[in-house]
Amino acid sequence: MTPEALLDLFLLSPVGLVQVDDSGRVEVANLAARRLLTPFTSSGSLEDLFNALSAVAPDLPARVRGFDGPRGNIVDNMELLAPGQHSGVFLSLVKVSTGRIIAVATDASSLASARGLVSRLEQRLGAVETAVREYAIYTVDKAGVVDSWSAAAERVHQWNGSTIVGQRMTALLPPDHGGATYLEDTLALAGRNGWCEEEGYRQRQDGTTFWATTLVTALRDASGEAVGFSVVSHDVSERRKLEERLRNDASSTTDYLTGVSARRAFFEVAQSEVARARRYGQPLTMLLVDPDHFRERVEEHGEAFANEWLRAIAWVCRQESRTTDVVGRVGGESFGVLLPSTELSGGLVLAERIRERMARHVFSGDFSAVRGTLSVGVAEVTDAVANMDALMGAAGTAVGRARQAGRNLVVGYDD
Repeated sequence: MTPEALLDLFLLSPVGLVQVDDSGRVEVANLAARRLLTPFTSSGSLEDLFNALSAVAPDLPARVRGFDGPRGNIVDNMELLAPGQHSGVFLSLVKVSTGRIIAVATDASSLASARGLVSRLEQRLGAVETAVREYAIYTVDKAGVVDSWSAAAERVHQWNGSTIVGQRMTALLPPDHGGATYLEDTLALAGRNGWCEEEGYRQRQDGTTFWATTLVTALRDASGEAVGFSVVSHDVSERRKLEERLRNDASSTTDYLTGVSARRAFFEVAQSEVARARRYGQPLTMLLVDPDHFRERVEEHGEAFANEWLRAIAWVCRQESRTTDVVGRVGGESFGVLLPSTELSGGLVLAERIRERMARHVFSGDFSAVRGTLSVGVAEVTDAVANMDALMGAAGTAVGRARQAGRNLVVGYDD
């Protein structure tokens, strides 16, 4: 390569190249170097490189003085960020001979942008972790070892991050929960399907336990292999206590015909859940399920059919609902389904599944040719619908609109 070609390469290179002496005095610098390094200077001059970079790399002169080899790397890819800006530079200093140093500057703005994005995402996640009160959020590696721990997880599990990070997730399980076998099976299932959900006891650091629903989601690399898992555990202890109390007093809290919660029991749980939703700012939705033309069907087919239809409605509601949802008979033929931590849109989806499944239901025996449909009203707790009476009234209004529109419909309450 001719000297002229070498000079062109030096001047036009997209990489910043600067030749300095041992004191940092610039002998020559190409255009890329001036573009990349000018944001670090107050005067816009590159006469003295070390002085230009003194605000972000004050130790460069000391590094040069401390390097006693005849040639070699003095600084390798030091990251610099211009004050008050988002532009970044990687800087290397290479000694090529006595009194002659080449500074190499490369653009790191894409890395700075990526870090800015990561920082914003971390702030958003931090805001979520601060807002949620009954959810533990953490991650584990593919072997089930905890590798990150949030403030939300610390509140729920009462484990300090410095103590639990590095331990297997089995430390968060009661001794009788299956230990390593449970953990391996859970992670294997989440790895195959992308996620899995289960309900059971979790353990705090002091050995006390709480009932939780836990969602484990696979975290995959570019090839699709599971390299870790995110874990979200929702403390539902209070709701479980209410459910257990209802079961222990089944004679007064369970509807004798359908097996779901009786009206009084349902309202007791619902009032507690509405108060919880308002206190923690969590969504809560209720479905009011009402059979179409119920009285006419009873007159036509008799009391036996009425009982079978009511049992079928209760069964369909339980089948389509989650274990954390509450199903109750709230009127002669009406049923309520309470959906904690669910917005109106989620309630509409569940209501449509219930409506469609009931429309396809085949009754037994002499009633096999009879079809029963449902009108379902869906309402969510809001500032305007702030207590159980208002929630029931809003769902009832939505049912009325479904009837007016032709029945066999799902309608969401919109005030």
